[in-house]
Amino acid sequence: MNRVVFWLLIAWLAFDTLPTQACETPGSVPASPNRLFYLQRSKDANMVVYQANFTADQKFSPQKPVEVFWMRYAEHGQRQELSSIQWQLAYGYQHRPTANQIDTYELRLNAYPKRPIQIVQRQGKPAAMMLINGQNASLQKIFVQLANSFHLVPKVAYIELYGIDVERGQPVYERITI
Repeated sequence: MNRVVFWLLIAWLAFDTLPTQACETPGSVPASPNRLFYLQRSKDANMVVYQANFTADQKFSPQKPVEVFWMRYAEHGQRQELSSIQWQLAYGYQHRPTANQIDTYELRLNAYPKRPIQIVQRQGKPAAMMLINGQNASLQKIFVQLANSFHLVPKVAYIELYGIDVERGQPVYERITI
């Protein structure tokens, strides 16, 4: 079992350094009307972006309602696709249509499936809805604080959720200790 984990990590690191195409100004959050939310880590300036994926008729794609990719700001600000290992172990998701609601999907992030996210269209724009600190909110950002660790696999100290309360329009925040 330890050999398998070792080789998975080696493969992940190899895919993590593939050349990519340039994109946007380093440090900025990609401007897109389809962006749902993004994930930042304490490790570096890179971020993972979650963006609505629409069909030609402006409905969420049933096969893949959300597109997920890196913005590699710690390098040259380029966009890069996730490796299959990154998708499976961390940043990918499982999805299913939401019962009794048209063009709405429930997502569960592979790294933390305990907290469902609803992908909907609100006022003609895509939104990622979830409970944040007990409030129905539009998720804007996830921040992952990595623990100081000498292990090959990084450990998470806590996760912070940032959003906007949909009823009051006020910012909401929650810290989840792992």
